[in-house]
Parts: sequence; structure tokens; C-alpha cells
Amino acid sequence: MQSIAFFNNKGGVGKTTLLCNLAASLAINEKKKILIIDADPQCNSSAYVLPEDLVNSLMVLDGKYTIDSFYDPIRKGLGYSPKTPDPIRSDRFNVDIVIGDPKLSIREDLLATDWGETTKGEPRGFQTTYAMKELISRFSSYDYVLVDMGPSLGALNRSILLAVDYFVMPLSVDIFSLMAVENILISFRNWKVSLEAALARHHDQEREFFKLAGKNVEWNLKFAGFVMQQYTAKRKQGIRQAVDAFEKIIQKQNEELHSLCEFFGTNVSNSNLGEVPTLSSVVPMSQEAHAPIFELGSKDGIVGSHYNRVQEAGEFYHAIAKRFISRVVA
Repeated sequence: MQSIAFFNNKGGVGKTTLLCNLAASLAINEKKKILIIDADPQCNSSAYVLPEDLVNSLMVLDGKYTIDSFYDPIRKGLGYSPKTPDPIRSDRFNVDIVIGDPKLSIREDLLATDWGETTKGEPRGFQTTYAMKELISRFSSYDYVLVDMGPSLGALNRSILLAVDYFVMPLSVDIFSLMAVENILISFRNWKVSLEAALARHHDQEREFFKLAGKNVEWNLKFAGFVMQQYTAKRKQGIRQAVDAFEKIIQKQNEELHSLCEFFGTNVSNSNLGEVPTLSSVVPMSQEAHAPIFELGSKDGIVGSHYNRVQEAGEFYHAIAKRFISRVVA
């Protein structure tokens, strides 16, 4: 099993649409067993892949054990719970999902406070910081566990990124997305330095390494790659080129991506998973049908030129899925 977070500090880059459609492509076309963990308190992935009435019924079910509930015993100093949230099946996406919980946002305070204990090398701090890694490790029967996240560099997202094996970055060509790449790289550098110092302190104090699932915990996050939202372009001698307004941003963004890839010991060309076209006309239809874009049909309201967009979406997502598999290796 490999775990992959989908993350960008900037919102509005198509993160959830990419994650859910890529998950469906991996499951349907590549025959992979896929679990989505919705760790975004906004619960967008849950609302996308599951029918609305099912999500609503699960949200109000008394006594339900959620991703947020997993943190209760940790908060009380009782360690990791033996209980695990039950995945729900999405038939049209052909994936399982651990649904989101809006209350998960409240755990920011717990995670932020205990990160301070982590940096001191304290076992309690490590236990809280790595709760998400413990949870993910319980789903070893899947080929890929894909984690949806909100757009922030807060304590919750830090704990997710320390928990997973890889992350994928959806991008758009704009100044705010550019700034997000800069901020992410700064944060990663700081987190790595802090974590490695904390692990050394823990070893000195406890005379042992901090372990999860029998393995030493360490900084092991890898960059699976980025997916670019298609930008406005012109054609010059048959070659697609960015319009002038985007050229400087693209150049600077490439520089930042080079720095990010250098930090992770890879290169930009290998990390480019592909481009997603503008699919605005069929994305809402996909959300309403709770189905992958490339699986939409007449029963979902697809008519006329929409079929071309559906076919185009399939070509793009299936190509990204193949590159994804080549990058995310055991």
C-alpha cells in the first residue's frame, strides 16, 4: 500500500476534482483497489463521490465512529484507539472512502500544541503528530490510499504530510498558486529540520527510536508530481503557447518547481504528471451525478458536444493515472 496526499496551499486549483477522478481512473481502468480518506473538514470528496442523502444520513448518525473520533483517546492520553472508521463504498467511482467530518478542524489546536511536545522529543507529542499515519497504516489491503486535504499549512495538514508516502500538487497558472509553491517549500524545509532534531532528542531521552507499525519514524515524504490546470493559450506555428499575461508567471513557477523538485531529489520533467483541460461544462454535472467525469452518460444529462468533453476528460485522467503509477512505487 502506498499513501498519497493531494495538497496545495492555494484553494481553487481543482484538487478534489483531480483526486476523485484520478481515483476512479486507477480503480476502473487500472484495476487498483483504492481508498480515499477525506481529511478536509469541508468534506468535499465525500460530497462528490457519495449520494447526498447517504452523506447526510452518515453525518447525523448517532454513535458513528469518524475520522475525528479517532483523535478522542489520543486527546485523553489513552493512546491509539483499537477502533477504525469504516470505509463507505462509492459504486460509480468504484472506490471506498472514509468520509470527512467538519469537527476535524477542531483538532488543529490539539495537533499544534502537541507539535511543541514533538519538537522536544516527547513521546506524547509524537503519538499525536503521527495519529494520521497510524490510521493510514490500518488500510494496508488497498493498493493506494489517497488523502484529500484543505488548503492550509496548519497543524492538521502538517500531520497528514508527515503521515503519507507521497504528495501530488495540483497547480494553476496564477500569482497566488506561485506564492503557494514558495510557501510550501519553506514549510517543508522547516518541518524536516524540526522533525529530524525532534527524533534525535527522542532517541537521546528514551534510548530508542519512535516506531509505528514496527518501523522507525523518519522524514520520508516524496514528491509524486504536479498536475497543471490548462491555461489560456495561443498557437504559434501550430505550437501551443501561453498568452503573454501568463508567460512570466509560468517562468517563475517553473523556477519554484525546480527548487521543490531539487528538495525532493527529482526533476520537473519526471514530476509533470500531466495537464487537465478546462472542463467547466461537465464538472458540475459530474458532481450532481456523483460520478467520474469520464463515466458520464445520457442518464446524467450528457448531450451533444458534452460527449466530446467527457471523452477528452477520460483521455487526460487515464494518461495522468499511468504516469502516477510510474511515479508512486513501493
